[in-house]
This record gives sequence, C-alpha cells and structure tokens, in this order.
Amino acid sequence: MVLLHSADGMAWQSPPKGTSLKTLNEAEEQGFILIRGEFQKRQFRLTELGSDYVERDKRRLEARRL
Repeated sequence: MVLLHSADGMAWQSPPKGTSLKTLNEAEEQGFILIRGEFQKRQFRLTELGSDYVERDKRRLEARRL
C-alpha cells in the first residue's frame, strides 16, 4: 500500500497528495493507521500493525532484489 510506505516513522503526518478519503478510511478500518483531523487538515500515523506490515514488506522487496 503506497500510503503505508509513504509514512515517515510512526509520528503524526499529512497523507501524501492524491490520497483519497476512501484510501485513508480503508487503511484505518484494517488497523494499519490512526486518523485525526478533518478534511484538508487530516493527519495519519502508523499503528503497530501498520509499522510491522511496512517493515515486512520492505524486507520482502529487498529479498526479491537479491
């Protein structure tokens, strides 16, 4: 998921440009992120599950390159 890989650590941050509310809501429903704020001021941060998912995915992609 591009949204999860765009996260810079686990701090609160603005979603990348072009991220739809549907994408954010789906990621929140699956437990990958937490959302705060409204409309243009919306921010997200990775949950523990989201952070683990990103780390696993990065390792998987790195292993594929080797």
